[in-house]
Amino acid sequence: MKDRRKVRAGLAVAAALCAVAAAPGASLADGAAGARAYETRGTRISGSDGDAGAPSLAAGRTYVDSVGPGEKRYYGVTLDTKSAAYVSAVAAPRPGAEVTSYRDGVKVTLESPDGGICGTASPKIETSGVAYPLADYASRQIDSGPASCHQAGRYVVTVERQSGSPDPERWPVELRLMVEPPVKGGATGAAPEGSSGSPSPEPVEGTPLPGRGGRGFTDAPTLGTGVWKDEITPGETHFYRVPVDWGQRLSAVAELSADGKDRSTRLLDRALALHAYNPARGLAKRGTPAAQDGEAPRTQVATAPVAYGNRYANTGSTVRAMSFSGGYFLAVTLNPPQVAPHLNSSVPVVLRVRVTGAAHGGPTYDKDPVKAGFGLTAADRRAAKRHPGAAGGDPMGVSASSAADSQKDALRVVGYAGIGTGTALVLGLGAWTLTARRRASGRQRYGPPSAW
Repeated sequence: MKDRRKVRAGLAVAAALCAVAAAPGASLADGAAGARAYETRGTRISGSDGDAGAPSLAAGRTYVDSVGPGEKRYYGVTLDTKSAAYVSAVAAPRPGAEVTSYRDGVKVTLESPDGGICGTASPKIETSGVAYPLADYASRQIDSGPASCHQAGRYVVTVERQSGSPDPERWPVELRLMVEPPVKGGATGAAPEGSSGSPSPEPVEGTPLPGRGGRGFTDAPTLGTGVWKDEITPGETHFYRVPVDWGQRLSAVAELSADGKDRSTRLLDRALALHAYNPARGLAKRGTPAAQDGEAPRTQVATAPVAYGNRYANTGSTVRAMSFSGGYFLAVTLNPPQVAPHLNSSVPVVLRVRVTGAAHGGPTYDKDPVKAGFGLTAADRRAAKRHPGAAGGDPMGVSASSAADSQKDALRVVGYAGIGTGTALVLGLGAWTLTARRRASGRQRYGPPSAW
């Protein structure tokens, strides 16, 4: 009986707060109104219409171009005979743009001097009506793949956007070439160690710290194991960077407050998208819905452990992407058509990040991998330990005795997230969420949707 009273009280508070959030004067008029677009950063460049005259991309630099529907842009990169190379493209349709599932997308291809295909990737919109940044890379591995891709010379990179898109606008594109130094002594011959089929670690518990996500890969704040709180406007994608060392794996849960009804999970189970990317901006894993009936909607992602030999895996791109240590990325997108009918203005989102596994040494490179954008710095390792709520058993956790100093450090790293109506909604829904979780224990888990 007491539990029922708590549920009714929690629902009443939640309903009242939802009414406040949706009252006249709220900033969200429709869909993705007010959403911040992906912020491209880099040197302006203009790709050519063919091989001839294609501008060159230098390793370690970021470039910005744009691509229209059905258009193909050409660029050049110069590679040696020893180094692995990764050319990434981030295409960013405007939040709220009219896009179609699995028809709107881009294709990035890396071709050898002889015209052989060394690598390709084709990220696509996964849910109709939800425009968000599409990112992935085409790569060249020196000790695998076509023989024509092992020679030195000028390679061709193409970025092509699918034709027939309902969105006529040009999409900004961010391009980056990263060259991984060769390993001393040549190929290590290491076997793949990763597996994407391992059970996901339990989500981190604790009091969330504010962590305002970046508007792109280049301004993503660095987070470690812990619980973080952000506010996201429907249609926005927020980026976060997480240091992951050799032998470690990354898991995360993005959680949305429920709308105050037992059926809220059914209404909002596709409200959040979560993607994990490796340091070269390659897609490492897509998130899947993980809420039980009656729980607040949440999406989770868990990668394979980082191992050099994963690049040779035959088990899929999700394992091959976990081939080097460094700053991995989490991208959280809020689905405007799904959220707008229930929640207005910015929406509070909790991100539970966990890095597990014992870190160990990796291969010995013949050049500094950190200068090339791979590996971890001392600052990365310090930042990864700064959350006072991290579990004691986590390799990147901290002790309770350093909580006060850690909280100050964490605020410096991630910045302070503004707190508005959405925070009041979280507080009002706290009692409901706790009770609903207890009631939902043991119920049927919803499987992932066909797209999002």
